[in-house]
Amino acid sequence: KAAEAVGWHVMKTAVDSSYKPSAEPLYEPILVAAGEQKNQSESGGLWAEEKVTEAKQASRKKTSGANPFASKKPIGPPPPKSARLDRLRVRIAQTLATYQRRPLNTSHHSPWEIMHGFVSFGIPTQIRAGGPRGELVNAIGWMNSGGRCRGQVMLTVRDGRPHALYGVGLQGHSGQYLAILAQCRVSAKSPLLLGEHEFTVADLIEAEKLNCRAGTELTFALIGLAHYLPTDATWRSRDGEAWSLERLMQEELKQPIRTAPCGGTHRLFGLAYGCQRRLKATGELDGVYERADRYVRDYQNLTLRRLQNRDGSFSTEWFKYPADRDDDIDRKIQTTGHILELLVASVDQEMLYEHRIITAAEFLAVSLAREANRDWKNGPLGHALHALSIYQERVWGVVLPGNVVAFTGPMKAATALVADRPDDTSRRAEKPDTSRTRR
Repeated sequence: KAAEAVGWHVMKTAVDSSYKPSAEPLYEPILVAAGEQKNQSESGGLWAEEKVTEAKQASRKKTSGANPFASKKPIGPPPPKSARLDRLRVRIAQTLATYQRRPLNTSHHSPWEIMHGFVSFGIPTQIRAGGPRGELVNAIGWMNSGGRCRGQVMLTVRDGRPHALYGVGLQGHSGQYLAILAQCRVSAKSPLLLGEHEFTVADLIEAEKLNCRAGTELTFALIGLAHYLPTDATWRSRDGEAWSLERLMQEELKQPIRTAPCGGTHRLFGLAYGCQRRLKATGELDGVYERADRYVRDYQNLTLRRLQNRDGSFSTEWFKYPADRDDDIDRKIQTTGHILELLVASVDQEMLYEHRIITAAEFLAVSLAREANRDWKNGPLGHALHALSIYQERVWGVVLPGNVVAFTGPMKAATALVADRPDDTSRRAEKPDTSRTRR
């Protein structure tokens, strides 16, 4: 009952106050579009005519001709008219729908896996309580009410505050759970019911502020705190150090990319998101934010110019050097999913329609659909699906019915701040070691 109550509250209050769902989408509901594209469906595959018809029927039942989760904000220039983008739109919609219909469960999946499930599909994500045939419950509501997943809980109480646990099956990084809630846009007012204690996400935010320490990994703290705090916020950590979002940005810029977890994609994601929040708040980027913006753009350019394989995937060695493990689809999904997630969340709107981004999105959508019954690892799968969800919303302005993803509205930094080459005060992405390229 507690999970049900928290889940209901998450659904009612989980989006930011700035997010205003509209009854009318900017473009027609995506699954209706899928039905209209059935003549272009590929025979015998996921996009065969009978599958498209099924999607169309599901759309009629769920949307009745409108998507209540459509973004009301302008998303920049609309996508150009092209048969290729039309096909990609259908492929992404059906790939996401396929995986959304396969909920994780609390018996077989750990808290770490569950949170990677709801980073894919956001607030409405459901899981089965007790096992594969259990009752469907809201995933975030379950976790935020102390529900056990494979015998573990993500949240406990420590020193009178909510505390996200770290370890195998739990958080893999300090601040990771708050960062995932932020990417799902869970409200700071959303309740946390932990035993006899009643908190809100705001209390978890305060706890993470106390955990900041110089010289440690602050990637996920930056994502979470940049989302929930004003950009001019200041605070003191548990050891008495003075902190601000600007200092978090400075600390993260000092840290390496290539040796960071997941190839440094999360670190770059955090820097990009910090810039986006600052730009939204002040209308400009200066100081550390301008340097971070240039740094992220440098890695964007490096990736698209040197680290993309012929099939659209990205290097299986992250940002280190070009590589393509043709015989390891799990690795290709892991690196491409993470890298595309970073790109589609941070590039300027016009770049989303560029050939190299489209090719990467096609690779992910087709690969995941082609092996829909494969036992993918839930972490890489979650980030790959999240990448497709972000791309779907930014390009077409709608999301899969029942889904609220991390980002809406314009997601780009001011063009005037772009530099061909960073100045001496800015870090720069190093060129990959092409001598180690796998041929």
